Amino acid sequence: MIIFYTEQIDGDKALLTGDEAGHCSRVLRKRVGDNITFIDGNGYFFESEITAIRKTECELEIIRKWEQDRKNYSLTIAISPVKNPARFEWFVEKAVETGVDVIIPVICERTEKMSIKDSRLQGIIIAASKQTLKAKFMSLQKVMTFKELINSIATEQAFIPHLNDKTEYLGKIIKPHSSYTVLIGPEGDFTDQEVKMAIQKGIIPASLGANRLRTETAGIIAGQIIGTINEINQ
Repeated sequence: MIIFYTEQIDGDKALLTGDEAGHCSRVLRKRVGDNITFIDGNGYFFESEITAIRKTECELEIIRKWEQDRKNYSLTIAISPVKNPARFEWFVEKAVETGVDVIIPVICERTEKMSIKDSRLQGIIIAASKQTLKAKFMSLQKVMTFKELINSIATEQAFIPHLNDKTEYLGKIIKPHSSYTVLIGPEGDFTDQEVKMAIQKGIIPASLGANRLRTETAGIIAGQIIGTINEINQ
């Protein structure tokens, strides 16, 4: 199924513009009277009929609307940006696919890259959501420092996987059907002081398994562990 995206919705009318309109009319050669499905990024699918096509716009009439089924948990991954932008972009794409709800880029003591390209990452989120039939977009939050992050966590459970000490496997200690934040450190891991600060805030040390993981891989593995535990405990 090919999915389009627009937020320009007014009652039973909607409008595709820009690349979305071009893909619809010029690439796929849709015509007036054809039906298409689109998402609004807020959790809803729409079936619609094309009522007019102009150079940069496609007008739509909404036939029906339905909400995507909600997960039984929510997951925030707070992760250090990495040096190679392509690797972080890969992480963002796979995070969408595996059901991460929020990404927070976090600047840690050993973080080597301090900025990210929000607009490019937002484009990746939209494309990955359309491809994987996710009607609600993952949220990309503003960059925070490590200290700002640990002082602002509001989820029911929070974990900090790290390599400094022997810790219990994440899959054994999470409680299902909850809200989670998982902190993922930079290349070189969190410092001892950062781990200590996190523990003092009630954040639980955890292990992602025996393998040593790259930052972006660790973020996906953490999400997969939490998703699997919630899936088998439905």
